[in-house]
Amino acid sequence: MRKNRKLINKLVSVIVFLLMAFLLVSFNSFSAERDLNKEQKLGKKLSEDIEKKYEVIEDLNQNSLITEIGNKLARNSELKGMNYHFKILKVEGPNAFSIPGGYIYVTYDLFDYIQSDDELAGILAHEIAHVIHNHALKQTRDNTKFTLLTILAVLLTGEPDVGVLGKLTTITFLNQYSREYEEEADLTATDLLIRTGYNPVGFLTFLERLYAREMFKPEVNLGIFQTHPETEDRINYVKDMLIKKGIDIDRRATTNYLQVSSKYILKDSFYTGVICIDDIPVLNLTFSKREEIYLKTIEATQNLDKFLSIDLAPYEINVSVEGTTSTLSIRNNEIISLNDSETIYLKKTAEEVLQETKNKVRQVLWEFRLKFPFDVKEDLED
Repeated sequence: MRKNRKLINKLVSVIVFLLMAFLLVSFNSFSAERDLNKEQKLGKKLSEDIEKKYEVIEDLNQNSLITEIGNKLARNSELKGMNYHFKILKVEGPNAFSIPGGYIYVTYDLFDYIQSDDELAGILAHEIAHVIHNHALKQTRDNTKFTLLTILAVLLTGEPDVGVLGKLTTITFLNQYSREYEEEADLTATDLLIRTGYNPVGFLTFLERLYAREMFKPEVNLGIFQTHPETEDRINYVKDMLIKKGIDIDRRATTNYLQVSSKYILKDSFYTGVICIDDIPVLNLTFSKREEIYLKTIEATQNLDKFLSIDLAPYEINVSVEGTTSTLSIRNNEIISLNDSETIYLKKTAEEVLQETKNKVRQVLWEFRLKFPFDVKEDLED
């Protein structure tokens, strides 16, 4: 019995030793698959070819912007030792892509589509994530069945294999990554944005907006963001990740959606303050004294801008009445209170004025949602 136990113990020890040795070899093999120096040499070589074919735009403001944002993101990534290069190309359509070695390109047209630094950060973070995970070479490996070291060796020779080079170029320039790699880049980018201090909702709003534009304007060239069956899935899992991390999905924080503004008009000794959402008037206030209209308009504009949200349900915009005073509220937050005496020049009661404002706000929201049909109902349920 004791001999059997000793034999079993010896066998267990041998198995544990072999398992540890196997894991060590596997780890070393995996580590050997990554050679940052060779990747950067390859990147430099490929970048020279790219920049011969496409004009590099030297725009001081835009170049400074992508370099500043890109370097902030890179410093917070887990991949150390990679030198990043951020450049702008004169290529039609909004596009962004990365090549091995930390070279990241965006097209000049892209700046016409982004609405905030947070959205630009989301795009750059996505491309940095492809570099972090070595997706371009991994996808080439998957497509050719060569090892990463073999691919690097082939591409770094004086006359690289045309087939391998063609596959790598197609993958990087057209972002033809597998669903697995694309999801990994999206989720890594979202996490990187959070760690760096950029609002990750910017990545979501950019994807949503370009998806909506493709739905209604298929003739627009959206480059790598051209809609394909997986786009909706990408939007959904990015949104799910934000919700799980407790990130408030306030799309107005990263876009110019539903901009609230105000203006003042003097006519026939009366001052009129006009509050607009996206240049659409939603509330007019008329007084005989400038100070009264100024203070009321400023306060109401600030409150509306603070509490307005694209996912508002109709029942969340209310008008309550107490005596001769009426109050417009959004999600129980007071936007403005008016007394009948303050609306006398409009020849309406305060309730009538604010009911009109409530309906106008609802109409603006409805028309906005028709233009950008993301699933606000799902957000409300969450």
